Formats: sequence, C-alpha cells, structure tokens
Amino acid sequence: MPRELPHTGVKRSPQFPGSPSDRALAELAMSRRFLSSVLLLLSTAGLILGGLARWGWARVAPPTILAFQGPEGQISLHRIGPAQWRIEASSPLDMAFAEGVLDGLDAAPLLIFRRAAAYGRLQALIGPEAAPADGWVQRTSLPTLIQTAWDRLDEATRARLSAYADGVNAAWGQGLPWNRRLPRPDPLARPWRPQDSIAVAVGLALAHPGWMEAEISVAISSLPDPLRASLTDPRWVSAVPVSSASMRETAWRIWATAGAAPEIGLFRGCWEGTGFRLHAMAAPVLPLPWRAEWIGEELRLRWPGIPGALARLTSSDGRWLQPEPGSGDPLERLEELAGVILAGEGSSPLWIWTAASRDWPSCSVARASHREVLLGLPPQDWLQRRVHGMLRRWEGDMEARSASALVYAVWRREVLRAALQAELGEEGLRRLLARRPAETVLTAWLAQGEGREPILQEAYRQALVWIGRRYGDLHTIWEWGKAHAAPLRILGWPLHAEIPVGGDERDIWPTPIDPVRPYWTAFWPALTVRSGSEVKVETAPTPWWWPWP
Repeated sequence: MPRELPHTGVKRSPQFPGSPSDRALAELAMSRRFLSSVLLLLSTAGLILGGLARWGWARVAPPTILAFQGPEGQISLHRIGPAQWRIEASSPLDMAFAEGVLDGLDAAPLLIFRRAAAYGRLQALIGPEAAPADGWVQRTSLPTLIQTAWDRLDEATRARLSAYADGVNAAWGQGLPWNRRLPRPDPLARPWRPQDSIAVAVGLALAHPGWMEAEISVAISSLPDPLRASLTDPRWVSAVPVSSASMRETAWRIWATAGAAPEIGLFRGCWEGTGFRLHAMAAPVLPLPWRAEWIGEELRLRWPGIPGALARLTSSDGRWLQPEPGSGDPLERLEELAGVILAGEGSSPLWIWTAASRDWPSCSVARASHREVLLGLPPQDWLQRRVHGMLRRWEGDMEARSASALVYAVWRREVLRAALQAELGEEGLRRLLARRPAETVLTAWLAQGEGREPILQEAYRQALVWIGRRYGDLHTIWEWGKAHAAPLRILGWPLHAEIPVGGDERDIWPTPIDPVRPYWTAFWPALTVRSGSEVKVETAPTPWWWPWP
C-alpha cells in the first residue's frame, strides 16, 4: 500500500520513490523501454519473415540460369521472361534433352494433362466433365494406335524423342516445385516415355481445322449461291468430312479446356503496329500452354510435350512466323502420324493456320459495322426507345464494356440464329461462327437483298428479352454493362474467379462480350512479337479474354 509522506499528504509509491515528477519520468522511461522491446521484436520478426519469403520464392521460382551435361555435350539455359528461355546446345540430341528438362520443370501439369487425355484417363484429373472424351479415346483405341505409330518412326526421330523423355525424367527426378504440382495425382503415375510425345501430337491433330471446315462446307451447301460463296474458305475446299465429327468436336473442346489440345488451327492472331500478336493455343491452363525459346537469333514457339518447333521467326525476316517445324524436327513426322491416327485427315498440313498478311485482322478496336442498321429499326415500345437513345450515344466500340455492346452482340446472334439456323442446324451454325467472325457472317447475309426487316425487328425484341431475363430488371437498362460478372473455372484446379464483363471504363486489355458461349473456357494469354531493328517478344500483363467458339 502507498505510504503517506509526512507533512505533505502525498502518497509515495514503493516502485517509484521521490517526487511526482520523478515518478512520471520513471514511468515514461519504462514505457519507452517497453516500446523499444516491442519494435525490436517486430523488426526481428519482419526480417525473419522476409528471409523465409525470399527462401520460399527461391524454392518455387524458376531458376534464371541452368547448366548441365547433355547426352553429347554441355547445355546452358537462360531464362529471359515468362515462358521464354534461351538455349545453348551443340547437337539435336542435346537440344531435345534441354527442352525436356525445361518442360519437366516448368510445364509438368501440361505434360500430365496431355498424356492422360490421349490414354483416356483425363477424367481422373478434371472430373466427370471429361467422361465423353475418355470414352471417345477408348472407342478409337488411341493407346494401341500410338504404339503402332511409334513403330513406324525412323531411328533419328526416335532418338530425339528418347532424349526429350530423358530430359523430362531428369527434371522430375529433382522434384517439382509445389506451384507446378497438380492438385490430383497423375493417373498414369509413371515416368515420361518417348511414345508419350506421340500422344501429345494427337492433341495437335485433333485441332486440325480440316474436319470442322469440311462440316461447314456441307452445312452451307444449302444456302443461296452468293451467300455460300461469301462464306466459303478456298483453302479448305478439298477437306473431306469424317464420320465422327460430333464426337471429335466434343473431345476437342474437353481437351482444349484442359490444355491438351490447342485452338482449331493452332493460333488466333492479329497485326499490331510493326509486329503481330498471337494468342495462346489452349485455354484455360496453368502455366502458359505454349513455350518460346531462342536459339541464336531465331525465336521458336513450342508445344510442351514435343521437342522441336511449332513455328519459327528470325530477326532477318521478323515480319512473319514460318508456320512449320524445322528440317528434322520430330513434329515433321509426328503431325503426319497423328493425322493417320485420327482417321486420315489426308495430307493437309497442320500448319495451314497461317494466312497472307492482308488477311490477318488488325488488333485495333473491333467495331459494330452495322450499328446503323440496328438504329434504323423503328422502336416498338418504350424499352426499345430507351435502348435506341443509348445506342445513339455509343460509338460502336465492341471492346468497350458497355450495355450498348452487349445489346448489339446479342442482337447479332439472334439475327444469325433466325436467318441461318433452319438451314445450317444449331451445330452447323455454331461451327460456322467458330471459324468465321460473326460480323463477317452478318455482313454477308445483309448483302443478299431486301425483305430483312421483319427478321431484324424480331431479333431486336428477342435480344432485349434475353438480356432482361439473364441480367435482371429491365428498368435498370443503363446498368446492364456493369451489373454482372461471368464465372471462370479452370478444369482440374481448385480455382474459381469472376471476370467483370461490365462497365463503361476503358482498359488496355479489354473484355470482349460474348453472350453465346460460356466464359469459363476463355483464357487466352497473349504473345506479342514486335519487329523493327530487333525482334521483341512480350506477354500481356493480364489475360486476354477471347470469346471461345
């Protein structure tokens, strides 16, 4: 208990003897010592956590330089960007081994997905969504055909595939970083075999445009001659239909969502300034579905699972990719074999994804070229009058995340459905729009003559009904562009997210509105190749959301 000081009535604390000011100073000093101790502990904890973070990142981040002994010589790998490496190897076998090491370290999920798909085991990785594709594999006996194709390979190609497999297994023997492991175990659970690269090539052959173009040719044969001629691609007039087109399309879509097959025709591309942009070849996958590597001054695009190049670009000819493997690349033979495996696509090269430079679209903003046609329709009710007012203020920018772009896109879809679905069928129309831009098809149909207004008017009404049912109260029409988000799901991964597809704000990497197809298969990382004094490769800072056909 405090004691009362004589003659003063002031109580003195046994802990802080002396005057009240002395006690206050002592208490302040003690508080400062306590705060200093707390700050010291926090600083120490911060340093420890920072060190652990750096150590953890070093454990999971890909190395920047790798040097090791290959089958025939020394190999050096230098990381120069996301999914980009510079390779120094002295022989084809060393090159294949180096590519196997890179894919084993940095693309293990892709290898496992692609192998499981070709052997009918994809359902074990991504769930029941893959059951139709696995059933197709089992009915076509793909594993047996893959082994038969291996037996037909020449010794040089077998040696390179074996060196690639050795590289993959050498990387896997070191253990995979946690961020490159699948959430579910590999259903095959065995080392990579040389034959597995043929299995991966089946995914490339499955994305060959020939079978879909053949189905389109059959579907549009009933259209009037001028319209049919405007929708025919002369590059595919000799394509032969296959008996299993519907099942093949189902399998292709499932494989593509798991990264086991690329986009039909391999690439989507557009011109941008002095270069061009290629959009990644499968969707959605982790990590990126393609790989870029530099050999001297040559850029090569690769498909993990197969050594060699899908396409090449050199600094001396930097305006264009050579859409073919190099002489001696395994893909030169694997494409032929995979075509045979998939019921004979003929001799049409897989590499016909390319077009003349004048045929590639510009990467500039997509425009609604028939906005005036829509505005020319007389409004039938109060809602259409309000929408007309909104459309008049819209400049026709389809990449602006606005309600006007949504209205135009749905109206265009309803017009094409009413005009063409009876002749083409639902499946035929979907395939046509997968291979022809919807704006191009609408232009061709509108050019056929008069008497289109009833279809256009009814499509306008149906579009507004569809939007109202999907996105809510029609009274909040100005909110249609920003009151919703589309779900994103990556098959085989416990990842779920929402993509904002609304709003009027501008963005460098916009979100084109595609109300026809689900958004959960719309992930397209972009690769931009610029040329000038030197070739430069860039990747988009954020994903590019392409409409999936």
